[in-house]
Amino acid sequence: MNDETEIAPGLSNIAEDCPSCTSYMEGMKPAYRGGFFRQREAYSLKPDVVEELKSLIDDYEIVAVFADWCGDARKAIPVLSLLEQELDIRVRALGGMTKPPYGSKKYWAVPPSPPEVDTFEIKSSPTILVFDKSTGAEIWRIKTRPKMTPTVEQEILRIIQDSRKS
Repeated sequence: MNDETEIAPGLSNIAEDCPSCTSYMEGMKPAYRGGFFRQREAYSLKPDVVEELKSLIDDYEIVAVFADWCGDARKAIPVLSLLEQELDIRVRALGGMTKPPYGSKKYWAVPPSPPEVDTFEIKSSPTILVFDKSTGAEIWRIKTRPKMTPTVEQEILRIIQDSRKS
């Protein structure tokens, strides 16, 4: 009989030195960078949501895991970049996910995809992980959202508000 309890991965399993969303976007291949920056320029954060997040965000850490070529990531990651600017935070960006060879039973090829893809059993791009800073525990994740409804910032606010009710 095994007495060890399986512990869920947490914030300590995310590379500390990974770039922010903004830095990651700046370093992307030109083929992808333009679409990400065009989305960033065209998007307007919801001011009321940003104001609410300002008083709550210090207790949370956000990590984005995504494929550079993914259209849904091209919608979500620029929003996180804007949130970095408005909230004076760093959203850790784990981009560069790639598909495995045909016939593989895995969703993503690790490597070259970041190892966190396997650690957190990421199945879709983008996946946005929200962690409680004090415990390091993942409190929720946002998976691929083609329609972006509610918006990324609204969804993050809802996740944080719900976690505070517990």
